[in-house]
Amino acid sequence: MSKTPNQEEAALVARCAAGERAAWETFVDRFGPLIVALVRRMLHRRTGRARDADVDEIAAEVFLALVRRDRILLKRFDSQYRLSTYLGVISRTEVLRHLRRGNRLPHDLEEPTRIPERDGTLGPSRTLEDQERTEAIAGLRTALAELEERDRLLLTMKYLDGMDYRSIGAALDLNPESIGQFLHRAKLRLAPRVPHLRAVRAAPGERGA
Repeated sequence: MSKTPNQEEAALVARCAAGERAAWETFVDRFGPLIVALVRRMLHRRTGRARDADVDEIAAEVFLALVRRDRILLKRFDSQYRLSTYLGVISRTEVLRHLRRGNRLPHDLEEPTRIPERDGTLGPSRTLEDQERTEAIAGLRTALAELEERDRLLLTMKYLDGMDYRSIGAALDLNPESIGQFLHRAKLRLAPRVPHLRAVRAAPGERGA
């Protein structure tokens, strides 16, 4: 009985996790282009640009992350998920680390902008708004962390990264026409964890398809 693509990927990851050099070379050849594409798209979405040097540096960090600490990320891979989804999560983490190192924090991780009053102090209403916004973002991050990987990545790509359905489908190897349904289910699973979240809106200018 032949293996499914997911089973083949899981078997390859298991061999890499065991330290097989030939398996790792195959992994790099097969999934290197995907990692580069994910990094480029995420970096461009965050900063409006994606220089080849930055993309190459971050992609290299993704591969290093996979083999650090006795290849723990490879060992943690759960074969019930698509490998592309798992690599997307790791790629996003490394993109954010790269931006932090360069003091270019993504908008959803930055401290709230505080607009001073005429006397140079922060008005009470502005301070309260900032505090509420900070607490809301912190609550959303915590809630997302409790979701399964695909739900977390779908919601992050759509509502934090502002990606359209076609880009999400390409990144996660999913039919773009099914993204809306997957997002709807993911939001239903998110809602009980964030009771105050009445609606999640995409980034300005983004549309579903």
